[in-house]
Amino acid sequence: MIVDKPYYNWIYVIPSDWHFPIAYKGKTLTKEEYLEHWGKWIILGEREKLDKLAAELDSYVDKRTIQSIKYDRSPQKIFGLAECAMLVFCDDRERDEVWEILFRMGVTLKSWVYERETIEMWMPGGLLMEKWIEAHGLESGEAEKVRQETKERYEKWLSALGKEGRRGAWSFEQMG
Repeated sequence: MIVDKPYYNWIYVIPSDWHFPIAYKGKTLTKEEYLEHWGKWIILGEREKLDKLAAELDSYVDKRTIQSIKYDRSPQKIFGLAECAMLVFCDDRERDEVWEILFRMGVTLKSWVYERETIEMWMPGGLLMEKWIEAHGLESGEAEKVRQETKERYEKWLSALGKEGRRGAWSFEQMG
C-alpha cells in the first residue's frame, strides 16, 4: 500500500496489514539482530520514475518479500542530492533476492547501507546530523537541542525493537 500524505517527509510503501515490519522470515528482529542485519538498497532517480517503481514494487511489499520502502517527495538538496532517494528495506540475509527484484524492474545502480551506519550518521557529530544543522543555520544552543532530541528518538526507536510485532508496538508516525 502506498502512503502519500503531504505532511510526511517521505512517501511510504508498506504492507496493507501494517504492523512492525522489522522481521526476517516472519520473525521479529531483536535490537541486536536489527543492528547487525537490517539495511537498505538506495536508489536515486527522478520522482516520477520512483513513483512508477513504487507502484511496481507494491505487491512485493504487500507479500513482505520486500519489507518496506520509503522515498523522497523531492531531492534533498541540503545533502547535495539532485535526485530523489528511494530506500528499499530488508535484512542483509535477503538483500540478494531483493536486488534481483529491483534489477528485474530496471534498476542498475545500487548502493547498500546498514541501518547502524545511518544511525551513526544521524547521531551528534555524525555527517548527516551536522550537515542538516548547518543547512538550517542553527545556533549552538538550538543545534545541541536537535542533537539531543535526535539521539533520544533513536534510543526510543531501538528500545521498541523485538516486541514480537504487536500492533501499537511501533507507530507509523515514527517514520516521519
